[in-house]
Amino acid sequence: MPFLRFLNTGTLTTGRRKLSLSSALNQLLGLSQELDSSRHPVEFIGQDPIFPSTFRLGEAASVALAAQSVAICEVWRQRTGREQSVSINVAAAALSLESVLLLRQRGYPVPYPDVVYPLTCFHPCRDGRSIFLHAGYPLLRNGLLDLLDCPNKLDAINAAVLQWNSFELEEAAAKRGLCAAVARSPEEWRAHPQGALLAAQPVVSIERIGDSAPEPFAPGARPLSGVRVLDLTHVLAGPTATRTLAEQGATVLRVNSPSRPPIPGFVIDTGHGKLSTLLDLSSQDDADCLRGLIGRADVFAQSYRSGAMGGLGFSASDVAALRPGIIYLSLSCYGDEGPWGQRRGWEQLAQSATGMAVTEGSLDQPQASPVFPNDYIAGYLGAFGVTEALLRRAREGGSYHVKVSLSRIAMWLQSFPRFSPAPTDFKMPPGVAESMAIERDTAYGRLRYLGPVPRFSETQAYWNLPTAPMAAHEASWPACPAEPKGPPIPVNAAIPR
Repeated sequence: MPFLRFLNTGTLTTGRRKLSLSSALNQLLGLSQELDSSRHPVEFIGQDPIFPSTFRLGEAASVALAAQSVAICEVWRQRTGREQSVSINVAAAALSLESVLLLRQRGYPVPYPDVVYPLTCFHPCRDGRSIFLHAGYPLLRNGLLDLLDCPNKLDAINAAVLQWNSFELEEAAAKRGLCAAVARSPEEWRAHPQGALLAAQPVVSIERIGDSAPEPFAPGARPLSGVRVLDLTHVLAGPTATRTLAEQGATVLRVNSPSRPPIPGFVIDTGHGKLSTLLDLSSQDDADCLRGLIGRADVFAQSYRSGAMGGLGFSASDVAALRPGIIYLSLSCYGDEGPWGQRRGWEQLAQSATGMAVTEGSLDQPQASPVFPNDYIAGYLGAFGVTEALLRRAREGGSYHVKVSLSRIAMWLQSFPRFSPAPTDFKMPPGVAESMAIERDTAYGRLRYLGPVPRFSETQAYWNLPTAPMAAHEASWPACPAEPKGPPIPVNAAIPR
């Protein structure tokens, strides 16, 4: 597969800024036992601001993508003996944080389902604080409306929320397994037991949980050729992690629950490069089928609240016992330990709880990010953690548990220097969106979507399979995956990046 050449449109303008991104990258690579950016050079092209945000969203995404790319370069070196470099365009990385909003289906945007609104936003409370309620699924919507004892109309919801103290409503929602988070300041979150717990943890946790023989990388056509990934994630962060592995040649089988309603845009956006099937894990036959799949898998990814998979017999230790040498990826909102370890959560709740929304707006009027930074960056860093664990397994063997949480990512993102006030002279550099665009015929019709961000000096990141609907494939590994041929319409490399 030939490398797509592209033109550099500029570099970071000051040595201090350039060092800042390199320093942030080296901190992430410090979590690794294998990686060194001096062996696999990374070039960052461009700079923030790209969006009207006080946060450096594009640069943070670039660093996360760079960490995963360096890990992929090391896998390629171990497979082939050849080294390569990588280039990350900051504007392209920023654009990837809203890729679900840029999907076009026969020229039309893919709509959001109506069930999300009007509950899903900030609401003022009796104590003058604001709380973010999230009703991303009908079960969550109905539960919140029952708690508030009101109809699904914005005026009625606001009136009902105004009867509550914000922190009491947050606790009442959590006791019912519902989704709500008070808009805290960064200082309040750091003083909170869950915030203090996360602050003491790495951005990506990689824990050895079992022993097994080393599994070195065999020769392959692509960096992750032959790596089998079971994808039991949902919505955005988890599916983004497995999609990022698929763009390097991994065989990804997405396993959806037939009882969980799909959110069409997220399913389409994160389905590139994957097979897709249905299994009901409350069924003994389907659970046994999954166990059979685990026996031939390399990676098991899940994004359910802490304890949910264990209750079905598929905790990290359960899966490692079934397949010694497995890499088990867990993505959560608040982490899987501490007082909030079992709470459900979403992107906006992580922003609200950790102080991002207050920093983006104010304590009186918190404001969510214009894009989905924690979801996508958690996906990129989840893929980085998995790839690093695969490198460890290749050298010393073992099963590994990789953990990433949206709230820890939000805290990491807030560690970058910020714009104050939020910029008003931001803009997307010309040609970036066009250079990333891919059009392809799929089961959803003609789709236009964003391709992968990283550009490697030898290999190419791409999705061999088109995104597919849930239940499009059998619950089995392909007997002999076809040799990759790349997308039918490649990224336009003639447009400056």
